[in-house]
Amino acid sequence: MQHREQIFNDMVAENRAGIYRICLAYLHDRSWADDLYQEILLQLWSSLDRFRGEAKRSTWVYRVAVNTAITYNALHRRSSHQELPDTIQHLPDDAAGKGQEQQMQQLYAAIAQLAEQDRLIISLVLEDLSYKEIADITGSSVTNTGVRINRIKARLMKLMNPENREDEF
Repeated sequence: MQHREQIFNDMVAENRAGIYRICLAYLHDRSWADDLYQEILLQLWSSLDRFRGEAKRSTWVYRVAVNTAITYNALHRRSSHQELPDTIQHLPDDAAGKGQEQQMQQLYAAIAQLAEQDRLIISLVLEDLSYKEIADITGSSVTNTGVRINRIKARLMKLMNPENREDEF
């Protein structure tokens, strides 16, 4: 039992931030994301015996996290694509240190507007996973993953910089 607990604790410690970013990618409300995070930890614990070591631990953790997030959304219907309030999307930059924070909030607000699968993929990109690892997690080919990532990045740029949209010319 002690060995199992150590493996679990190591997995969580190594992937804590990534798991939480997946939660935020699926649910922009922090209290819901916290609930989803706890559900993912529960699923990791209960399925730990099924980890066979055929994939990297982080890939397996992300698969469990993504599958849990999809199921959680289906059960709770909290994955609507409503835009966040304008006060969150366009916070005033009134202090020097707030610029980066504002940019991150705008990025997460833009990510919240993406379709569920695109939110997943971009959250994995933000974790610096390779195209192959993302393809393994999502069940897509590496080529398809690369194309989707490029399209998602272009969409995010438009969402974050609406004044630079090409369709306005």
